[in-house]
Amino acid sequence: MKLHLTEAQLLQEWRLRYLPQPVNTGATVTVTGGYDMEAIIKTRMRDWYSRLVAAADPAMLAPVEIGDRITLLRCADGSAMATVPPETVKIMEVNMEGWAKPATVTADPQSRTAIRQRSPYSRGNTESPVVVIDGTTMRIYSPPPDVGSISVTALVDEHDIYHLDSAALATIQSFYSEITP
Repeated sequence: MKLHLTEAQLLQEWRLRYLPQPVNTGATVTVTGGYDMEAIIKTRMRDWYSRLVAAADPAMLAPVEIGDRITLLRCADGSAMATVPPETVKIMEVNMEGWAKPATVTADPQSRTAIRQRSPYSRGNTESPVVVIDGTTMRIYSPPPDVGSISVTALVDEHDIYHLDSAALATIQSFYSEITP
């Protein structure tokens, strides 16, 4: 199940999976100083999520539609350019009205697919569109003449919102065992 959790909701999931279960033997313990466990858990939770977004199988995450955050600029060579939002980690799919299928997306501007887009004779068209990601710039080959809406599905790392699949929560325990001596 795809989840979109606030920091407080994910922190609760982390507490359930990360902290040892308390054993009540009738004793009362009061701590007046020491480690800030809340800060430690939040930091480890953030590290876990950053690693998950950067390297996990996309099925473990919940991609988000960001097409409404993108403005296309037509270029003289028939392509279009857009700047991706800064919270975007990876573009998963790009589709436009008028295309026969979603675009082939490459994040390597030196790849063979990307280099072929430089020539109008070998570049993608509405039957086989191509999108080249270069840092925060997205170059679209070739947008339909009457561009309607654009659909961009991406993995994002937004502040205080965590987009993931419920299966990813099972990796919290393995992350904890990696960082514990």
